[in-house]
This record gives sequence, C-alpha cells and structure tokens, in this order.
Amino acid sequence: MTTATFSLPAASPAARSAPKRGWFARFYAALLEARMRTAMREIAMRRHLVPDDVLKTAGYQATVTKDGALPFTR
Repeated sequence: MTTATFSLPAASPAARSAPKRGWFARFYAALLEARMRTAMREIAMRRHLVPDDVLKTAGYQATVTKDGALPFTR
C-alpha cells in the first residue's frame, strides 16, 4: 500500500475573509439606506404637527429622545 503526502500552502488572511457582496447587493443596500435617511428626514420635519395630548390619548409612547434618533433606526 502506498501513501502520498503533500502540504498545501497556508491561506493568506485575504483569502480567508468573507466573500465580497456583488454589485447588485451593494447597490440595493445603498438604495435602502438612502430611502431610510429620506424617511427619517420627512418624519423629523413633520413631528411637530401632532400635538402631545393626542399622542398620549392614543397610547403612543414616544421613544425619540432627540431629533437625530428615531424608533426604527438600527
């Protein structure tokens, strides 16, 4: 019986990293991020139109502590 042994070269750190996302996945992620920023800007511009007493009677509990942060952000 014959046994052949060989060694493989060690993989470089770049080869071990996660595979890169395709251009469509990157484009779609950028599109979603831009739409999220637009939605946050629109909500911030119109937040003053709803009176606080209406929000309290409707049972809405504000989770926004400052203008830059909205409840649906990551």
